[in-house]
Amino acid sequence: MNHYLLTYEVTEDYVERRTPFRNEHLALAATFFRDGHLIMGGALANPADKAVLVFRCEDIKTVEKFVQQDPYMLNGLVKSWKIREWTVVVGAK
Repeated sequence: MNHYLLTYEVTEDYVERRTPFRNEHLALAATFFRDGHLIMGGALANPADKAVLVFRCEDIKTVEKFVQQDPYMLNGLVKSWKIREWTVVVGAK
């Protein structure tokens, strides 16, 4: 299994605009969490300009699938995103 970091750079008005899409976004995250692929995720604070999600899965395609389905992406709340493979040396592998 590999670890991947998904980083979103969100719009300046993300906090105000996310409400209509939040439940669907969280439901998608919960599905990936239950499947054991999403380890944790959330928005960075002060400022709320980015979000980071940590995945543990066989390959990057699982993370790409999340991005393609995410209502925040589909509704323009994410300005850009990046997936990076992460070599974990301390903590649960």
